[in-house]
Amino acid sequence: MHWKCKAWALLAGFYAATGFASQEEQIKTDCGKIDGYGQAGTAAYRQGDMARAVEEFTAQAAWGEFCRLPAPALATAYNNTALALFRSGEPLKANAWLSLAPDDPKSRVNLALLQPILARLAPALAATPMGNYWRYAGQGVWSVLSVVPADGNAWKITFNGYYMPGMGMYYGPNMGSFSVVEPISDGKATYSQDAADSGSACQVNMTFSPGDVQLDTVSGDCGFGMNVRADGKFLRVSLY
Repeated sequence: MHWKCKAWALLAGFYAATGFASQEEQIKTDCGKIDGYGQAGTAAYRQGDMARAVEEFTAQAAWGEFCRLPAPALATAYNNTALALFRSGEPLKANAWLSLAPDDPKSRVNLALLQPILARLAPALAATPMGNYWRYAGQGVWSVLSVVPADGNAWKITFNGYYMPGMGMYYGPNMGSFSVVEPISDGKATYSQDAADSGSACQVNMTFSPGDVQLDTVSGDCGFGMNVRADGKFLRVSLY
């Protein structure tokens, strides 16, 4: 089980049992662990264990946001995660993390180093919309749109959206999802939901380009969790 899922399950029960005073104490303790996540990530990175490094650096970023560290400290965590992903052979995911603080000096350097690789990937990205697309939901969590082939000229498009509320590190995100099978014509696809079938009507327009997909909910709210929206730019993070 992912570290964050463990935290949500364990700490939700802990807080229900011990109350507000203990909650403040736990938050203070957890915020004191941020440097440890960074150190553990650095150790894993040096040992070549990139999966562990990504996990630890993601925790560094997530808790850093929750504990309201200054922007330069958060940018360091984003860059740490990006570098571990890059060494894992995931340049598109690295690019997504670097996009969280693009004006930070470290990010500018690493984005410049990444550009030749992204340029080499451009023809493959332009050839198909297949893959995963991310939009940051906060505190280490990404909303995801995935596209996989279906029958004929159609694609199965699946959205899993999240919103991290104030205490999301402990109780988990608000969520919403949809799935549709249809063609992507001239880079466009649409998801429509009928209130008669699902209790909530909505329409989501999707506009694909090689490096991202723009989602626009033009009517309704799709019945998602609070503040979860199928809106905004989702960066391409994989080809498959």
